[in-house]
Formats: sequence, structure tokens, C-alpha cells
Amino acid sequence: MNEYLLVKLLHLVGFAYWLGGDLGVFYSSFFVVNEKRSKEARVAAAKILFGVDLGPRISMTMMLPLGAHLAWRLGVLPINGTIMAVIWITCLSWLAMVLTLHVAASSRFKATLTTFDFYLRLMLSLGLVGAGLYSLLGPGTLQYWVAAKLSIFGGLVGCGLIIRIKLKPFGAAFANLVSDNAGDADDAVIRRSLAATRPIVVMIWIGLLVSAALGIHLI
Repeated sequence: MNEYLLVKLLHLVGFAYWLGGDLGVFYSSFFVVNEKRSKEARVAAAKILFGVDLGPRISMTMMLPLGAHLAWRLGVLPINGTIMAVIWITCLSWLAMVLTLHVAASSRFKATLTTFDFYLRLMLSLGLVGAGLYSLLGPGTLQYWVAAKLSIFGGLVGCGLIIRIKLKPFGAAFANLVSDNAGDADDAVIRRSLAATRPIVVMIWIGLLVSAALGIHLI
């Protein structure tokens, strides 16, 4: 089996699941905030939303090692095999953390892991955006499309963090909905929280499409 073509296929699958999954999450969010629907229907929509959201989470985590591997094999990413192996090990460990957070019940361990994941993403976002811009604007050695894709990916990770921040009030309000204690204020919080994330989601879609266009040298 051709290693390069396999990685390329997985990279394309990751793109499809990231974009397609985000579309599913976006659509489901309108059912969650629809106060004309029963509590059971809204809770079911939220379960679908969070379940579908795992696809984009996994895809985002794996797009970095897959993309880096392709660039390395093409000879446009000046790293050696050891560094590439470190990237894979790091991102697979990150993936394990993402999956653990998805299935873990609320606990101090989950809270600690969530905080660690947040700052890991923050450092990754700043590092990739910085590295990409340095190469684009300074004496970088990366080809423009590789540097641009690095910056965009870092920006997409940052968008995910912004979404997480804007959704903070959602948890308590939605818990009240589940327990039949939700009032008008809780419904308003749920509406505002999800509405605040939608422009960021659209930015992610645009970033993914631009990144894909760079990858096939359309731009």
C-alpha cells in the first residue's frame, strides 16, 4: 500500500468529517434553542449535537499530523523523520485526551484535563499562527501555501477556543432544562450562547475551504 496516498486519503476524510460534522452541529443547534419544542425533543437534539461534534473534534486533532506528514513527504516541510514521529505521538496523545474528555463523567480529573486541553490548544494556536506568519512575512523557508495553511489551522484552533468560551454559560442553563428547572432566563442564556458561536463556526468553514484551496493550489 502506498503510504503517501493512504495519508492523503485520511487527510481528505478528515476534511470531509470536519466540515460535514460542523454543518450537522450547526443545524442541530436550532432545535436545541427552539422553545416551541418539548424538553425531550430539545434534549435529544442536544445529544445529537454533542455526539456529531465528536467527528470535527477528532478530525481537527488529526489534520495536523496528516497534513504535516504529506508536506514532509512532498519535501516542503523541512523536518526529519524523528520530528515527524514526535508530531504523530503528540497528536495521537492529544486525540486520546479528546476521546477521554468525551466519555468521562464530571469530576475533578475531567476539569483538570479540560483546563490542560484548553491551554494546549492555546499554545498550539499561537505557535502555528506565529510560525506561519513568520514564514510568510519574514525570512521563512516554507512555501507560501504551507505557511498559509499552518496559520489558518492555528486560527481554526483559536476559533474553537473562542467557541468554548462563549459556550461557558450554556452548561448550567442546559442542566436546568434537563432537570425541568429551566426558566425564561435559562432559555435566553441557551439562545445567546449558541447564537454567539454561529459566526465563529462560519469563520471555521471559510478557513477550511481556503485551506483546501491552498492545498490543491487553486489559490
